[in-house]
Amino acid sequence: MRVLIGCFYQESTTFNPFLMEKGDFVFSEGIDSKYRSPATKIFEDRGVEVIPTIYATANSGGRLSLDAYTFFAEKIISVLRKEDKIDGVWLHLHGATEVEGLGSGEIALLKEIREIIGDDIPVSLTLDLHGNIDEEIIYLANIIRSYRTVPHTDQQETEEITANTLIDCIKSKNLITPIYKRIPIIVPGEKGTGKTEPMKSILKKLWEIDEREGILITNFFNGHAWTDAPHTSASVVIIPKSDKYRKLAKEAATELATFIFNLRNEFKFPNITLEPLESIKKAIDSDVKPVFISDSGDNTTGGAPGINTVLLRILTQLDLKSKRVLVASIFDERTYMSLKEHDIGEYVTCHIGVNYNEDSAPVLIKGRVKANGDLLGFYTSKDDVVGKVITIASNNIDIVIGNLGYSFTTINHFISAGLDIHSYDVIIVKQGYLFDELSEIAELEIMALSPGATYQILEKLDFKYLRRPMYPLDSI
Repeated sequence: MRVLIGCFYQESTTFNPFLMEKGDFVFSEGIDSKYRSPATKIFEDRGVEVIPTIYATANSGGRLSLDAYTFFAEKIISVLRKEDKIDGVWLHLHGATEVEGLGSGEIALLKEIREIIGDDIPVSLTLDLHGNIDEEIIYLANIIRSYRTVPHTDQQETEEITANTLIDCIKSKNLITPIYKRIPIIVPGEKGTGKTEPMKSILKKLWEIDEREGILITNFFNGHAWTDAPHTSASVVIIPKSDKYRKLAKEAATELATFIFNLRNEFKFPNITLEPLESIKKAIDSDVKPVFISDSGDNTTGGAPGINTVLLRILTQLDLKSKRVLVASIFDERTYMSLKEHDIGEYVTCHIGVNYNEDSAPVLIKGRVKANGDLLGFYTSKDDVVGKVITIASNNIDIVIGNLGYSFTTINHFISAGLDIHSYDVIIVKQGYLFDELSEIAELEIMALSPGATYQILEKLDFKYLRRPMYPLDSI
């Protein structure tokens, strides 16, 4: 038995005006990519020959450029063309990759694959819960399984499930057609964390439906709210154990979609949510430490560029009451390049902010170079070095400037930057919901309703391409 595998993962936010390019990815190919995926061990332990293609994963960002998509897709397709015989295809994709001038990157890639392998070879997909799933996917893939945690901590488990299920499908010669049901709602991920309602109940129901007769895998896709595209929405995808159970699967899909739609008004922000100025004032006045503030409108884990200086500007205008504050981090390659010429301890004057728009207007900072270090990646690449950072200490504020727009999502991100996370009273990060490792040490979590590409108040964004009606933009 021979299975072709690959990972091509990127989440697109169309309100981010900057295209994602090939150089934004952590990338390896061939044998170097083979063991980046936990699925490889599953296949090899069960006697399957693995044919590796690529491991390409990037932080969330703007649309993927057509050149970048073509480069990575062709890497997969070229390996496929060379193989005389394969029994299955296993891929880890995102589900919300939007390609410049092309639309859904997942659909485009799967169509190319099907043109080569035909309809008789099973395709198995691992997808992000925040995927915007086009109905076409059920004609292009047989096995689909999304993550069931938010933040996503079950990527390895999901890969292992889709690998084992593909092997079983090949052995039984059981080509399954999934069932799809669209749900006309878009919800920011910050209103749908796994530990809070109604997401907690929704995820529990997936496990319950999995136990029913004829049901193999139950999926809920929350969608990625900041992708302005016709296929953006929540959805349900159910995989029956065989086509014999399609009727039962359709009934379950309708039941689950109705259950979720009826909960649409229950999606709320789980933590303290304030306007930018109020969020910083509350953090400074707090008697506990550390207090984390999420710069939610410029959330790089959700696809914003990470360039905004709104919160930094407010900080410089307030009495911080001797509190030590860290801003981690702001993407400003030009300022980073100028600062890298200075030694640790050297005093500098610089403007931080790329001045793309009002939200990223430069802020004059005078201080000393405190630290420099590595910028780490995201999720499966959280231990990969993707860029560099320099920290400037200005009075009670430390500002991290990066040559890329990535978020500090783990304690190791701070360590790699040369910083002691425990030395700060207030820490500002470019996130929406706070990632688990940081949430565990936070004494207080505040989400700032800051402006930007991932602005949380969806009704105020200029959507042009969504299929309407759509909650919460419309009354349905």
